Amino acid sequence: MAIELFNLVLKSSKMLTPNTKHMTFVREDGKKLDYIPGQFVTFTFDGSDGKPKRRSYSISSIYGQSDEIEIAISFVQGGIASEALFKMEPGQKFPAMGPAGRLILQEEPISRCILMATGTGVAPYRCMLPQIAEKLKNPDFTVELFLGVRLREDLLYGEDFVEFAKAHPNFKFHAYYSREDSELKPYEHKGYVQHAFANLNLKPGADVIYLCGNPNMIDEAFQKLVAMGFATKDIRREKYISSN
Repeated sequence: MAIELFNLVLKSSKMLTPNTKHMTFVREDGKKLDYIPGQFVTFTFDGSDGKPKRRSYSISSIYGQSDEIEIAISFVQGGIASEALFKMEPGQKFPAMGPAGRLILQEEPISRCILMATGTGVAPYRCMLPQIAEKLKNPDFTVELFLGVRLREDLLYGEDFVEFAKAHPNFKFHAYYSREDSELKPYEHKGYVQHAFANLNLKPGADVIYLCGNPNMIDEAFQKLVAMGFATKDIRREKYISSN
């Protein structure tokens, strides 16, 4: 799949959480972006040092519903990417390129897929939902999605995952809060998301793990999984760096 250069025009935006915005773009040339769920697009910026800068964002669009390109972006004070994108008004455009990335679902003989994310790292999993629905037609296959954030108000796309779980019995959604003190709902937990491994009865060779989000979470989770006997090929990773 070739990487293309194009302009993305902002169609609309809305706040998902107090610090994260959902942005919807279309290509200026009217073409459809040929991507695989789990991939990302890259925006290009002019840096203050005169050198071009690039910032990548996973496509969060629910695949197949439209040709629009949706992303989730958290605001970072002083970040050239987040400050520029947060200031965009509908109709304005930004140069971009893509798609790229290998955090995609594969055809493989496994019994369970674990999708783990922090913050905006959950965006590619939202894009994968139609693919996941197809795979879940196999009654012997299960998917569990774990999303770690600080507070309930920070839960990105939580309603989408809760509703998807209601419609698909062999899909489970788990929200982990590091600082939430209120009463928890059945799918909610306190603590850090990577600590969920201890209760999952993980089986190297039968389970595949996807990790996306905060680099510290990914590094800690990867070390835990390797220590459990997982092969590196069965741990798929994509680190999110602050949009500075």
